[in-house]
Amino acid sequence: MWKKSKASDQTGIRQTAGNTEGGPQDDKGIRKKSKVPGVMITQFLEELPEGSTTPDFSRKPIAITIQEGKCAIFRAIVVGNPMPTVTWTRAKGEMVFNPATCKQNYNESSHEHTLEFPKVAPEDADTYKCFATNDYGRAICTVLLNVIEVGFSKTKELQKTYGDEVPDFLKKKLRKRPTEGAQENKAITPEEKVWEILLKADKKDYERICAEYGITNFRGMLKKLNAMKKEQNEDIVEFFTPSNALKHFDSEEDLSLDSELELRESKMFLYKDGSMVAFANDECDELTHSLKQVAKKKTFSMSCQDADVEGIGLFAMDFKAPDVDFVVKIQETKAEERQDALFTCVLSAPLQEIQWFGKNAPLTNGEKFDISVSEDKLIHKLIVRDCLPLDAGIYTAVAGIKSCNAWLVVEADKDGSSKGKKVARKNTLAGAGNDEDLLKIAREQQERYEKELQENLETAKKNQAERDAAEEAARLEAQAARDAKAEKKKSESKRRKSSAGARKASVAAVVEDLSEDNQEVGESSLFMECVEVEVKETETVEAPTGGEDASESDEDVEEPAVEKRVRVRQGPLIQETLIDPGVHFLIGLSDCKAIIGEEAELTCKLSSEDCEGVWYKDGEEMVCSEGVTFTKEGSFHKLTIHRATDDDAGKYKFEADGRKTEALIVVEDPPRFDPEELKTFIEPVRVKKGHKAIFKLPFLGREPIKVQWYLEGEELSDEANIKIETSDGCTRLLLIKLQRKDSGEVKLKLKNEYGTVEAFSEITVLDKPTPPMGPLEIVEASSSAIEIKWRPPKDSGGCKIGNYILERQQVGRNTWKKVGPIGPEAKYRDLDIDHGRRYCYRIRVETEMGTSELMETEDIQAGTKAYPGPPSPPKVVSAFKDCINLSWSPPANTGGTSVLGYNLEKRKQGSNLWGQVNPPEEMIKGKAFAVKDVVEGMEYEFRLSAINNSGAGEFSTPSDFVFARDPKKPPGKVLDLKVTDSNYTTLSLSWTKPKDIEGVQDEAKGYFVEIRPAENTDWNRCSSTVLTTNYYTVKGMKSMAMYWGRVIAVNDGGEGEPRELDNYVLAMPPPVRPRFTDAKIKSFMVVRAGNSARFSMNFEASPWPEVTWLKDGVPVTKKVTISNAEGTSQLLIPSAERSDSGIYTVIIKNIVGQESFSIEIRVTNEPKPPGPVEIEENVLGTVTVSWTASADEKRDDRLHYMVTKRDSSKRTWHTVADHIFNNKFTACNIMPGREYQFRVYAKNDMGCSKPTESPKWLIATKKERFTVNIVESKACNLECPPKFLVPLKMHSAPQGYECYMSCALKGDPTPHVTWLRDNVSLNTNTNYYISNTCGVCSLLILRVGPKDTGEYKVVAENPIGRAECATKLTVKE
Repeated sequence: MWKKSKASDQTGIRQTAGNTEGGPQDDKGIRKKSKVPGVMITQFLEELPEGSTTPDFSRKPIAITIQEGKCAIFRAIVVGNPMPTVTWTRAKGEMVFNPATCKQNYNESSHEHTLEFPKVAPEDADTYKCFATNDYGRAICTVLLNVIEVGFSKTKELQKTYGDEVPDFLKKKLRKRPTEGAQENKAITPEEKVWEILLKADKKDYERICAEYGITNFRGMLKKLNAMKKEQNEDIVEFFTPSNALKHFDSEEDLSLDSELELRESKMFLYKDGSMVAFANDECDELTHSLKQVAKKKTFSMSCQDADVEGIGLFAMDFKAPDVDFVVKIQETKAEERQDALFTCVLSAPLQEIQWFGKNAPLTNGEKFDISVSEDKLIHKLIVRDCLPLDAGIYTAVAGIKSCNAWLVVEADKDGSSKGKKVARKNTLAGAGNDEDLLKIAREQQERYEKELQENLETAKKNQAERDAAEEAARLEAQAARDAKAEKKKSESKRRKSSAGARKASVAAVVEDLSEDNQEVGESSLFMECVEVEVKETETVEAPTGGEDASESDEDVEEPAVEKRVRVRQGPLIQETLIDPGVHFLIGLSDCKAIIGEEAELTCKLSSEDCEGVWYKDGEEMVCSEGVTFTKEGSFHKLTIHRATDDDAGKYKFEADGRKTEALIVVEDPPRFDPEELKTFIEPVRVKKGHKAIFKLPFLGREPIKVQWYLEGEELSDEANIKIETSDGCTRLLLIKLQRKDSGEVKLKLKNEYGTVEAFSEITVLDKPTPPMGPLEIVEASSSAIEIKWRPPKDSGGCKIGNYILERQQVGRNTWKKVGPIGPEAKYRDLDIDHGRRYCYRIRVETEMGTSELMETEDIQAGTKAYPGPPSPPKVVSAFKDCINLSWSPPANTGGTSVLGYNLEKRKQGSNLWGQVNPPEEMIKGKAFAVKDVVEGMEYEFRLSAINNSGAGEFSTPSDFVFARDPKKPPGKVLDLKVTDSNYTTLSLSWTKPKDIEGVQDEAKGYFVEIRPAENTDWNRCSSTVLTTNYYTVKGMKSMAMYWGRVIAVNDGGEGEPRELDNYVLAMPPPVRPRFTDAKIKSFMVVRAGNSARFSMNFEASPWPEVTWLKDGVPVTKKVTISNAEGTSQLLIPSAERSDSGIYTVIIKNIVGQESFSIEIRVTNEPKPPGPVEIEENVLGTVTVSWTASADEKRDDRLHYMVTKRDSSKRTWHTVADHIFNNKFTACNIMPGREYQFRVYAKNDMGCSKPTESPKWLIATKKERFTVNIVESKACNLECPPKFLVPLKMHSAPQGYECYMSCALKGDPTPHVTWLRDNVSLNTNTNYYISNTCGVCSLLILRVGPKDTGEYKVVAENPIGRAECATKLTVKE
């Protein structure tokens, strides 16, 4: 039975934390969506501080459907800065945390929050919410827990029988669930609980439930309840299509109903009257109930021939996804191009098939993919054939609700010579591991699964026995009650018998009511109801027909001679007789597909071995013939067609004793090959280069057949070198002028409407081999021998290598000496050499197809002295007073030959002399040595050199100094461990060195510092290296968290005992009185109305203070947003208004003290201009300027005025008065005869208004007549000869740059100017720009060159005279 919460989908509930009981309070904020579906985020602030984020879920919990008694765990991972706090709530009641029922945990290593139910109970089924909250927001997600109730409950059975009044002697037998940690029930059931009760209740209880919970609108309740049932059935239909033929069955018939299940591998459960019963998987089993599956179709049947009335009741079917997990998951596989790849997994329980996905697409068996499963249904495999780079990606295996995935990495061919060519198909399998290990794991899992299954069966039997005992107790109680009433009312038995006919009619009415109830529930219901009947062989049992008064009515019971177990129910009982159904089919015929020429077979099984039957084909009776035989083996009947033909296709029927079964035989004719011809075809073909190859293969099958030929995966078509011929029953491929690149796999593919078949062969084109491949490896180059190795050719031409042919040349000579064939091994050792000579070799490959091109080596010198490099520094393994054990690694450079041994030397501390440890004639052969020639208490260091054929090489780096003494004792505990300083993220410790006690504890050489959070038991080492100081600062601590610390002293003898702090330490600084840290703080702020006002204060305090903001001595309103972070507090008015003006005070208070600061914030706009301006003269020389006040004067107490003046003599405005707080101003020094005008501005903290101008003011004066006497002028002669006012200057310009020359002259009349270079006129030369403006003469040279070097002269002439001016130009290179 499913116990479901109200919501059917985890994302279907509106995810707001508004009025959630037990959750955080709802705050107004900005709602935004998370990247994770189903998560709602509320941001508290409009703008977040830099580096801060709102909470979010990187992994949200998922819905769980689990069996009662098992462990359920919700897992979630949250992110955010600062780190969010995670809480859990449930929809029904409060969360009660207890280690036995419900607990909340956090894993620091995986950053995972969990909510765990160790043994989930039905009352735990609910909708749960997970809240992640920090200072800047909250994230919410919703998740469901559904619990499946299984097994038998004695309490429920007794309550069904006795109601709430269970006898005392039966109460003692009931086991009570421990109350410790149990979840509390609500005093008042919420509305959702009422509807859940109504959904599960019978119709007759509706009125009682409505009265109990105060529901008065009975018609509205029925309407809503029907809608909820319809919605529930729609959810079921998504996975389960129930029978559309639900009806009542008589006890003489066999009950059979069909339904379809979308999840094939889901498990089915059968319930009778709410209790699970056993059923068989096939009708042929001995159990009364059976559930048979064919594809998605589920057929439930019940044999009533051998059943008594106990088998009748209310049946229900339930299903769940398979409880299976991956024991061995699929692993990442690396495959080469054109290679097959294998994925393998092992399940925890047998499963017929699992789903495979490749790059999110479902995979099926075919040419590309091969899906297989082992016989025990535990090992599942996927083979990806002929891997190409496009096949790379993520592949997924899905079993039930579990899945695992892995990468397929396809490595492209790295051979550069095959670039542009198709890679040859490889026959190897990537990802193939040790199958024996997988089989071993599968066997262990099979044994474990069978053991659990056996335990579950024993538990079910035990529950069944308990249920039978409870039913027996109930039967005895009911029988005793009936016997007592029968004694008192025997006199009324005759009257009861006369009314039996009326009671039978009421039974029919009950049956009709049940049918109507099933129709109202809907055709999609999972429940099947049968009429409750009581059967006795020799008597009639009568029960009262009443409802609630049935227990008080009279009844008559006739005792039978032989009593059967009878379930007493309310309502009349109908006598029924069981009838033998006769012969029937246990296994019917199944459809069969046969191939022409092969055998076809139909088989069925009857319930009796003595019954004969008749076979029919297309309605006509069949008889035995040469090609068709009928056989009977016990109750099995078989029809065999030895060689099927097209005429044998049709509908076949077998009839016996009035029962029949039918099936179809479909005869197919797919393409196929003759085995002998196919055996010949698959043999590899070898041809020489330039020759031809023929592939021919006959085939069978119904036309039309599509014939396709492939070479290395590429389809072939008729071309110049390719000929394809296909005739009736045979196809032929001819390849002409073959080349070496044409080698590879040849595939023939045939396809018709019935199927596809393929045949494979190989073709190898033989050719000359390619040269051997380098680089050449010199194994030995000594005075007596040269040994070399090389790589085989990249392509041997399809033939086996016969020999390598070598030639040798001594450097300095012109002749090559043939060494001769040396065999197929790619190496050679030359002993015929002279010491110190250099030699060169030529190598060729010889096969049956010829000899390759040569590969020539570099010069190799014989007998070169090549000393080995230095070995690694000696490592001290152990040290004693009379022996020091050393070890080392060989040198990386061996000098081209093997290392023969080592020489070891030692030196005392403070000495410059090295002494050899081993005798000179006895080198050390191994890589370790025990030095025994040492003096106790002395300190030594060691070095060694490697020796090869050339001699001893360089010495290694010396080892660390080591004392010749027995191992030290570990040090003791450090002394005086204390905390010297701390803040929110760091902790400083100091200690004193432990004492040195001879024979007990030695001197400490260093220390390790370890810490652990108070809630954790694991110590974390703060540094990987040994500390040499007696103080250390631990970083990266969580603010206000509790920590324990300890220090461990170490030396050569190991680690001593740790010294822990006496008390835990809080990650917080020492107490500090609050104070503001800003150097300059504004005490006044002006804000334009409509804009946001923001003010921040930085402070320091410890412990964390309480920050309060006031406006004019009163706490700020909700409109003002206050943001507090570490060391700062910010006030934000989103859209300021004039009413927000005032004095704001921030108060910072902690246990040490408090500090406050006030700032005046004024919200205003530019003022409106003043009214009309008037001018009045009261005293001569002064005027009074007055104006109407600005409209903003009453709203702004800081508004004032400014007056500017302009007169007709200056025509510019200048300020004459400012900061005027009244509406008048007297202007002095007003001069008669001048025209004046005034402007008045309204000003405040935001700025000035537009001006208001006054009318013009003028005092008229009398003007005297003005007379001007003009003096007669005399004529002046200004003529003069040309004269240079500014002469030319010397110029020196770089080549390629411009040069500008100028001079100034005067003359009247205007003189004529001529420019000359080296006495040659330049006035008509277009390479020079010459101008004469107002007596200034200029010459411009754009790009100066060597030709421009010379003397430049300006000549000015007019009728009166002539003048000259000269200069020189020098051009720099």
